This record gives sequence, C-alpha cells and structure tokens, in this order.
Amino acid sequence: MTGNPIIDRWLAEQAPQLPEADQLSALLAATNLGHAYPDDVLEAWGHEVVLARRVVDQSEPAFIAEARRQGWSWERIAERLGLPDAETAEQRQAVLEAELIRTHPQNLPGAWRP
Repeated sequence: MTGNPIIDRWLAEQAPQLPEADQLSALLAATNLGHAYPDDVLEAWGHEVVLARRVVDQSEPAFIAEARRQGWSWERIAERLGLPDAETAEQRQAVLEAELIRTHPQNLPGAWRP
C-alpha cells in the first residue's frame, strides 16, 4: 500500500489478512472485522478522510462542467451520479461550490494538519 505510513504500518501489523486495497477501504474492512484503533491511527484516518473528501468535492463539479460542455443533459448527469433527478443535479453544483469554500484549508486549518 501507499499513503499514510502510520496507517500502512498498522494495517501490516494488525490486519495483514486484508487484501491489498486503498487505505480508506482497508480501514473500513478492518472495522467491519471488529478491529479497534489507537489514537495515532484514528488521527491519520481522519486526515485521509479530509483529503479524500476534498478530492471528490473538487472532482464532481469538474465532471459536471465537462459533461455539460460535451452536451450531456442534466438528467443524464443525475443518473450517472446517482441523483434523483435533473433539478437535483443542477442544485448539486451550487452545494459543491459552497462546500469547497467551507472546507478550504484556510477556513479549516485544523482539519488539514497531518
């Protein structure tokens, strides 16, 4: 695995039976198997969640913008993203813009510290 060395070390020592996966999936699988976590692993896991959320929150509006540029309907975008309808897909763009501002590292510096 690659990523946070604290998580990699803990997974190798405590959950070596888990198949190779990204860290968040592996931690989830370990939770489902009943593992408990020391504080340093929880801190690292929370940090990785913040990073992953930011990537998704940046990627989704970029996907929507590109799909619209290529002529996709809002209905098609809604279907692809698992949203209930075209109107929800359109509203999603504004929600994501607000979320990107809210979660920007300057606005939440504590969440971004490793």
